[in-house]
Amino acid sequence: MDPRTDTRSAEICALLEAGAPVGWHRVTLDVWANVHAYELAASAKNAQGRFAGEVRLADMVERLQDLREQMYREDRGAWLSARFVLQRGAEPEVTFNYDENPRWSPDLHPMMFVRDLEAFPRADEHVPDWLREMVERGEELQREQEASPADQ
Repeated sequence: MDPRTDTRSAEICALLEAGAPVGWHRVTLDVWANVHAYELAASAKNAQGRFAGEVRLADMVERLQDLREQMYREDRGAWLSARFVLQRGAEPEVTFNYDENPRWSPDLHPMMFVRDLEAFPRADEHVPDWLREMVERGEELQREQEASPADQ
């Protein structure tokens, strides 16, 4: 990673730690990312592996958007989901998913994937089958919408 990416990742981890409840031992942040939508799910556990309390996620989305833009690679695309894991006394673990279906819940409309691929283009060999199918479905829906007469 470049220094800007390292800095942004460190900021996200610091925010995650600052938002963790008292008595946390492990905090996990899962991120689903799209140019028009971000979904975040965080959990905190105590040393016994039990729920430790709510995790505050203030100011997180803007930093995640910046990180995703910084990590975009021209032919490879942008990451689709990420996981940040903090464990007391250990270095943070951060992973990024560029290829696997992030499995939004509820599912995103196929046009959202079209827009994401327009914003973060990929070389054809870096478009996974599931994403290709989603984009084709989104484009098909857009053509159908454009071809149908507007309701009056």
